Amino acid sequence: MLLKLTSSDIENTTIVDCSTGTVLYQTHTPSTASSSRSRSQSTSSLRTISSIGSTLSTLSSEKLTQAQKVTYLFDQTGDAVAEIVWEERHASLIRIREEEIAGTAELFDASFVKVLPDETLIPTRMEYTWRTTPDSLTLLDDDRIVIAELYSDCSSEELTPALIPGSGQDYLDLEERSPDEMPEILVTFILMHTLRERMYSITKYVYGQQFAQQNKHQSSFLRTPLRRLRRGATRSIANLRDSFRRTVS
Repeated sequence: MLLKLTSSDIENTTIVDCSTGTVLYQTHTPSTASSSRSRSQSTSSLRTISSIGSTLSTLSSEKLTQAQKVTYLFDQTGDAVAEIVWEERHASLIRIREEEIAGTAELFDASFVKVLPDETLIPTRMEYTWRTTPDSLTLLDDDRIVIAELYSDCSSEELTPALIPGSGQDYLDLEERSPDEMPEILVTFILMHTLRERMYSITKYVYGQQFAQQNKHQSSFLRTPLRRLRRGATRSIANLRDSFRRTVS
């Protein structure tokens, strides 16, 4: 199943089934700049599917601080099947259907997270594992088989890279999953997409293609800055790993 994301902003996008053109899900994150009006409008448009969902929607619309925002996941009928409450860049409260979750602690298993220079492996409670690198984001099943892969900045559904960087669209190639699993898979996808952007904002220059190009030049002028950047990237990964483990512990 090939899914198209109509926007590169994962928190405000439409997810379309490429085979049928059907809108399956939408994400929406009201701007904090227009917090009171936008949250009120968003919450009034939600048709929550349980009393727990209604309670969380009320919490997210009325008790947010200036540092918080909410990302809603709507299904094709317009129901809000999931919500993520953010405190700065961290998910502090999550609802998936009727279940209310205290942040990422119950979604990811921090004790088995592996942070390496070229990849990071983060297992989920569904016995799937997200694997992220500077150039890829994939979801593995318990047999280590890829069941989902993100293709960024593509010019077509053939997943051809766009000729002009930034002009294409993102696609998620996902094996068919049950409707019950989809909201949680998409919630973890949103969280991983956000984490990946943070992790490799520095390290992509060290471990990605740009580092390979820079490594061709052996002048002392370049070697010293690269060593400094490598040390900075290593510290960045370590800090993110420790922060993630504190979050889910």
